Amino acid sequence: MKKLRVVVIGTGNVASVAIRCLKGREDVELVGVWAHKETAGHLIGTDSGCLDIDDPNGIIITGDEEEIFALHPDCAVMAINIRDPRAAGLVNGAWYKKFLVRGINVVSPSVPDLMWPSKAMNKPLVEEIEKAALDGNASIYINGQEPGFAENQAMLLATCSNTIKTLTITEMYNYSSSPARAELAPSYGFDEDMDFVPMLSIPDVQKMVWGLTIHHIANAFGYELEDITCSFEKRVTDKDLEVGWGTIKAGKVGAVRVRTSGIVNGREAIVIEHVNRMTQDIAKDWPYTDRVGQIRVNIEGDPNLQVDMNVGVPERPEELSYDGYILTAMRIVNAIPYVCNAKPGILTVHDLPMTLPSSAFRSDATFMEGHKICPPVKK
Repeated sequence: MKKLRVVVIGTGNVASVAIRCLKGREDVELVGVWAHKETAGHLIGTDSGCLDIDDPNGIIITGDEEEIFALHPDCAVMAINIRDPRAAGLVNGAWYKKFLVRGINVVSPSVPDLMWPSKAMNKPLVEEIEKAALDGNASIYINGQEPGFAENQAMLLATCSNTIKTLTITEMYNYSSSPARAELAPSYGFDEDMDFVPMLSIPDVQKMVWGLTIHHIANAFGYELEDITCSFEKRVTDKDLEVGWGTIKAGKVGAVRVRTSGIVNGREAIVIEHVNRMTQDIAKDWPYTDRVGQIRVNIEGDPNLQVDMNVGVPERPEELSYDGYILTAMRIVNAIPYVCNAKPGILTVHDLPMTLPSSAFRSDATFMEGHKICPPVKK
């Protein structure tokens, strides 16, 4: 069987995991990796296999996009950190279009407008991407863990329901093992003063990130939303916290609760909330789990149902961030063969079969010792 040729665009957490997890598969092979010269120029010329673990793979990182196109890949894994303002011009559609018009398929983590194009807030972007894909006879698929996976888990659970009063998806993550303050402080406000205004406290940002998913769930049940309401709460830590990037001082924000709700029949019917902490002993009056990572789907209705998906293992709480990156990366890496065989255009989960991993029971370790992305939290 001829393997699909894959390139990875980016060298951050999700990209590094994708590079490792493409190894050893029967249907795909990594042929190139691109790094942003401004944000990761020091990595250009190094072996991409050493980004995650010290396991050289012979694929040398380039900063030249023409070198990537010259490899004639079948698919590009677009894994640039969209929270990095220096990379904004690369994820606003320009990179996607460059690949698609060349007939190269694209998979990428969550960009809600392209995940649910029928409800997109940025219609011109959707139209441009769709045109580029059709012109190049290529496909693009956007997904992730949440939004992406969790709402499909919720709708699967709802197939057991008669009536539903409230469907709630709650992510409860302890983010203390995250190595990058720049990924969390601007968005959530962690390690900031109480008067700092993080991006996710802005209602329009919440609606952009989760509102489209809530619209999608409502439509799947045959409803149109009457409104979307948003709330944002935060708590400060009363002690210094040692976290993946250093120390969060007492008095700084150590827990946040982001809640986005879809209104149906005059009441909250569909809720997506994130309850994220930097220590387990803060804000325990909010939705709580003793696990360091959990996505909970709760249906209050006839019958009452709840499913908890735990991420990571209790014996290695410091690995939660790493497991989260793997979960996100696999939602798109596993989809590569299905996307390459799909119709051209913007794809959603409804256009693909279940994207099961290839070579899943191969002999490599299921946990990679010595990875570099999330070092243990300092004690």
